[in-house]
Formats: sequence, structure tokens, C-alpha cells
Amino acid sequence: MRPYLPLVPAALATLLACAPRQAPITTPVTTTQTRNAPDWIDHEEIPDGLGAVGIAQANVMGDKSLQRTTAVADARTKLAGKLKVRVQSMFSQLNQQVTTAAADAGQKPVKSDVMDRVIENVTRQVVNQELAGTNTRGAWTDPADGSLYVFVVQTKASLDQALAGAAQSAIKKEIAQGEQSLNTALDKLDAAIAASANSPKE
Repeated sequence: MRPYLPLVPAALATLLACAPRQAPITTPVTTTQTRNAPDWIDHEEIPDGLGAVGIAQANVMGDKSLQRTTAVADARTKLAGKLKVRVQSMFSQLNQQVTTAAADAGQKPVKSDVMDRVIENVTRQVVNQELAGTNTRGAWTDPADGSLYVFVVQTKASLDQALAGAAQSAIKKEIAQGEQSLNTALDKLDAAIAASANSPKE
């Protein structure tokens, strides 16, 4: 007799159909809501200035002071990047205004190497000055792993003042050295700073 093989696949199919299906694998959610953390950890942009979140893991020595210093340093590094973006945005606005004004007056635009030098000097001065004047607006320790989060901010009023002062100083220095095309920049500086504050932040 020939074995009745067709029943085997049918029975196997029935067992597979009745077997419980595994739930799809999901990625753990780590938002501020699920961790009961402050909102600034996920939303560090603020209307009154620039903010950055620094993180430091718990160290083996349990040194809270060192952990805080590390977290603040991390936040300041990130804030320095944002400050540079703000300076670049301000000079992009300024250069556009100066170039347009020069074209309308039949004058030569500012040389690119001169503008690059001004931008570099202003960036360095603003970053150094403003990082020294930052303040910590919030701190939170994750109970799950002991990581410390700090929220370091720089106010808009302080930043705008620093931008104006540093830019005026650098531009006047170039004018004194013969770059007269930058004269128009001093008249348009405030407008450029205001425009850069409203530019999309990175």
C-alpha cells in the first residue's frame, strides 16, 4: 500500500494556522513623556536666545561635580556650533544688503577674502565671549542610568549686543586698512542682525 502522504502537509498547515503570531518588534520610546523628563531635553530651541543640551554619563567614581562639568562642557560645545551658524547667517544677510547697495550705487562689492576675514574674526570673538557668559537654565538626572542632562542658554539680548560690537570692531578695522566698500555695512548691521535672528535655526 502507498502511504497517505497528502494528509501530512494538510495537518502541518492546520497547526501553523492555529499557532500564536508573534508581535512585531518595536523600538523603545525614549521621549521626555515616557521618562518623566523636562521638555527642554527634546525641545532645546527657545524664543529668547540660543540653547543647547549637554549630556554626561555617570562616572565610576560617582563624582557629581565632574559629571556636571562634563555635561556643561558638552552643552557649550554644541552651543558654539549654533553661535557660528548665527554669525554666518548674520553676515549672509549683511553681505547681500551691502552687495545690493554697491550695485545700485555703481560701486565694487566687498572682496570675498575681506569678508571672510571679518567673519572669522567676529565668529572667534563672539564664541569666546558668549560662551563665557552662558548660564545653566536646567538640569536633570535620568534615574534609569544616572546620565546628567544640563540646559545651557545664551540670551538673545546679550548675543545681539555681542554680534553688533564684534562686527563693528572688525569692519572698522578693515575700513581703516583701506576697504572702503565696507562703509555701507555699518549702516546695515542692525538690520542684518535682526534678519539673522528670524532665520531658520539649524
